[in-house]
Amino acid sequence: MKKRIAAVIMVSIMILSSATQVLACTGTIIGKDVSADGSTLIGRTEDIDSAHTKQFVVHPRTEYKSTDIFKDPVTGFKYPQPKVSYKYTAVPDSEIEEDGIYAEVGSNEYGVCIDATVSASPNDTVLKYDPLVENGLREANIPTIVLPRVKTAKEGIKLVASIVEKQGSAEGNILVIADKNEVWYMEILSGHRYAAIKFPENVAAVFPNCYMLGYVNLQDSKNVIASKDLLTFAKNHGFYKEYKGKFHIALSYGEPLEQGNRDRLWGAQNLLAPSKNISYDSQVFDLFITPDKKVSLKDLMELQRYRYEGTKIDANLPENKTVRPIGTERQAECHIIQLKDKYPTELGGIMWLAMGNAEHSVYLPTYGNINDTHKAYKVKTANYSPDSAYWIFRSLSTLSELDRDKYGKSVREYWSDYEDNLIAEQEKTDKKVLEIYNKDKTKAAEYTTQLGIDIAEDAMSKAKTIYEELFTYVSREAGRPNKTPFVPSISAVEQDVAK
Repeated sequence: MKKRIAAVIMVSIMILSSATQVLACTGTIIGKDVSADGSTLIGRTEDIDSAHTKQFVVHPRTEYKSTDIFKDPVTGFKYPQPKVSYKYTAVPDSEIEEDGIYAEVGSNEYGVCIDATVSASPNDTVLKYDPLVENGLREANIPTIVLPRVKTAKEGIKLVASIVEKQGSAEGNILVIADKNEVWYMEILSGHRYAAIKFPENVAAVFPNCYMLGYVNLQDSKNVIASKDLLTFAKNHGFYKEYKGKFHIALSYGEPLEQGNRDRLWGAQNLLAPSKNISYDSQVFDLFITPDKKVSLKDLMELQRYRYEGTKIDANLPENKTVRPIGTERQAECHIIQLKDKYPTELGGIMWLAMGNAEHSVYLPTYGNINDTHKAYKVKTANYSPDSAYWIFRSLSTLSELDRDKYGKSVREYWSDYEDNLIAEQEKTDKKVLEIYNKDKTKAAEYTTQLGIDIAEDAMSKAKTIYEELFTYVSREAGRPNKTPFVPSISAVEQDVAK
């Protein structure tokens, strides 16, 4: 009965906390030359809904018959299954969501990582001449199509490009595919047109729900993969636009920049490079930005929580209710893929995954070669469940957001210390993993699998404890307001982080 009452209260709170502007997803790339430790960092927030169950799973290597077909249950899009489907990780919707797989992010046994996708919209003129295809490729399917089939990032981009050319795209999208050698950024611009670039190592990018590519050299086959008629198609149909004397892809193919995207671009670029004093009213925001200082893994975690605190568009201020923060309450999950040069290709990178809203959740690391995940990540339910990893962290986040100062401040500080401990241990953990890997790849996968499960178990145990204490605190507020802010009883300094 207590669980049922708690669930009813939680659903009511969730409905209240969901009442915010919907503009899904913010992506980030930090090139290794501008990251603090030389890692390449790829991140994204999935801002679809504050009550949208996510899983974290491993798909084993699988063999298919020549007649086996992948089919989108929503649109009917079809694509032949590979003879051998490579092992890969994914962060899909719960199967009960019934809107496709939406695997979002993951990596395969060859170290190829994908982060898909950030939705973006072509303008009406583009759609008049190259409309989206109803049964074309959807973002719900892209990781599920790419990861089982490719051994390099560039191969993945070429695969998506070929599908868009032949079968069309159902949506405009931005996606990132990477391996330890290259990062590729791709924009699907219309029903059959696209452009992708090899991302430079000496810059960073933050991209909300709008196209960002400016001029690209369509003749540079080493660094650019794009529709051959991208420029001429725009000219022939009257939507060709230039910026500073050169063809500009985003201005030509995309919609005008609207407030929610402008908020995130201005906020992120001024956070990373305040010295540039980028104007909120800029006509064009460049995709590439050089940060004022090297960007750490923790910096990117905080960027995904950023609500423009202390700026003129501080989303926590009552007068800024229409501001679209990066750290929105609608985050279903947030993730960062960390790629290190010293990792063997098959080891992949580390995915730091935060279930629910990152502001009051915690990023937990897993290596790309794992065989399985914690059982709580695999619970199949669209509704509240105390056994689901998503709902364990989402529940705590939801309560924390009811009063950021009184309820949430100490929760955020606790998880921040927890993350700091995990990051501090990572160099030692890397060393041990690589020692095992160099002797026995199978044992290395077993070790990293158990490591990820142990870390998740520890974090979820602590999240449950904090939730129970905060739920009691919030409940008491109704009868007699507490004079002091909430503080968890467990100390982040003394926590026994799984190693």
